Amino acid sequence: MRSHMLGRYTYTLSTLTPGEEIALVGRLHYFALIIPLCLTGLTFSLFLVAIAFTFQLKGGNIFNHMEILGLWLFVLALFCCTLAAWLKRNLIEMVCTNKRVVKRTGIINVTTEELNRERIESVEMRQSIFGRLFNYGDILFSGTGTSKLVFKFINQPKLMKRIIDAVVTSPNEQPHAH
Repeated sequence: MRSHMLGRYTYTLSTLTPGEEIALVGRLHYFALIIPLCLTGLTFSLFLVAIAFTFQLKGGNIFNHMEILGLWLFVLALFCCTLAAWLKRNLIEMVCTNKRVVKRTGIINVTTEELNRERIESVEMRQSIFGRLFNYGDILFSGTGTSKLVFKFINQPKLMKRIIDAVVTSPNEQPHAH
């Protein structure tokens, strides 16, 4: 496993038990960023329309102090939307070890979900039409009782499911992604 990829998964690395090894590190597909980036684009388009409308009303002189402040606030809002999309993609921990699967989300309000390998009853992969075209999907883990864990918008779901199935069915072997 490449060390620069593992550096992001500090929670999982810090909670590994003796004999536990990371078999797979999941990544969000870029499609998970579509909605935040589309909203950013829509906001930018509306802003340009507002500038054009103001320009037409004022006869060419639109940049007074309040409008410049508004422009900077808009740029700040675009930056925040883009940063939120980047954080969503890069700060979600989805890891499968030879003993458990772990999903950790959040920065300040952190949610950690774990499912031990012995408790996993089924591993299911779901893909939409776009998911099949762009190679992303969801991996659903069903555990004993009512426990469920979902890796949403995961990149390369078929490869992930194959590796996860191998980990779940043969605990003595350690498959690795290539």
